[in-house]
Amino acid sequence: MSQLSLTQKFIKMLSSQQGFETIEKESKTWMIQCSNCKYEKSIWDMGGIRSGAKGNPKTYLKCPNCNQRNWHNIYKKEN
Repeated sequence: MSQLSLTQKFIKMLSSQQGFETIEKESKTWMIQCSNCKYEKSIWDMGGIRSGAKGNPKTYLKCPNCNQRNWHNIYKKEN
């Protein structure tokens, strides 16, 4: 298991085991994708949480793959 971010540790502390597992599972379906190189990674693997959310927002950050600052699309990856 990968190391939890500070945010994930905090939510784990406040949640039941089952609740935290549900949050983790859903957060792993939400992806963040670089508009420049198309690199994608789950919100969970980036150290974040996205559970019970809707919509496809964008966020401005530095891509861990191409090292460019640009807009990244957030979307839910269906199985």
